[in-house]
Amino acid sequence: MGTKIHKVAVYGTLMTGERNERWAADALDRRPCVLRGTLYDTGYGFPAFVPDEAGGEVQAELLTVTQATLSRMDRLEGHPSLYRRERVTAALSGGGVAEAWVYVMNRLPAMAKVIGSGDWREHLS
Repeated sequence: MGTKIHKVAVYGTLMTGERNERWAADALDRRPCVLRGTLYDTGYGFPAFVPDEAGGEVQAELLTVTQATLSRMDRLEGHPSLYRRERVTAALSGGGVAEAWVYVMNRLPAMAKVIGSGDWREHLS
């Protein structure tokens, strides 16, 4: 019986070089990608994403992870109470697309502000 593999698009603290990268440090693959939607600064030190095929470009990474890593990421993201997982299409850097899970916050805080650049790392710098 093979190991179940998942594709997960991450757009904030789970990306390479960010403070929660270690939660998915054993990802089998990491690739730059773009999601369509809106990225928000929640005001809590981490972002939130709202998917929308007609929305702006959000810079992300596509991770390939095992079920064990996905379960660990679910714990970090407070799934399903704080964030839920939804399926999205990720546009891969260099061409192509992939279907992936993405974490979507259940309720945006009132103080959440749109990150116009769609890039969490650029927003922090």
